[in-house]
Amino acid sequence: MTYYSQRQIADFRSKILAKINFEIDIAIKNDFLEEILEKYGISIENEEPQILATKRMKILVLGGLAGKVKDYQVAAKRKGINPENIEFIDYQDAKNLNAERLRYSFEYSDIIYGPTPHKVEGMGDTSSLLSLIEENPNQYPKLIKAYANNKLKITISGFADYLTKTRYYEAMANL
Repeated sequence: MTYYSQRQIADFRSKILAKINFEIDIAIKNDFLEEILEKYGISIENEEPQILATKRMKILVLGGLAGKVKDYQVAAKRKGINPENIEFIDYQDAKNLNAERLRYSFEYSDIIYGPTPHKVEGMGDTSSLLSLIEENPNQYPKLIKAYANNKLKITISGFADYLTKTRYYEAMANL
């Protein structure tokens, strides 16, 4: 029996998921998704999976905030969103973020994107994480850029508006 390190296994998984996601993207574009679902033994019978997914989905708020996290959590509650379904990664912590963590993410439905460092780990030759996500929208959660005064900035009032543009919020509205 061959043994693999945890890093090798993680690399295998990443490559396999990337290949499957690419296969799904091609199937969607060429209208043969049913064949792919059949290939993997997946059937879609009702809307129940979407309801369950909203309980697990999270909104990632990435970048420096103009206020305190608690104020943003209050704004989320006012929109009917459980603050536990929102993860905040500030500017400093974004420096340690690996872009691969977001690629084909099952953890996040959306990214509300504010000011972040241009370079993070795992983004290859792309000039910034924002560019990487914009250039590959099918590989990343829905991107919502937070602007105030023509620059990336996550204000509390803007945040409340951005929440209503998320897939998470749309899924909640369809419950």
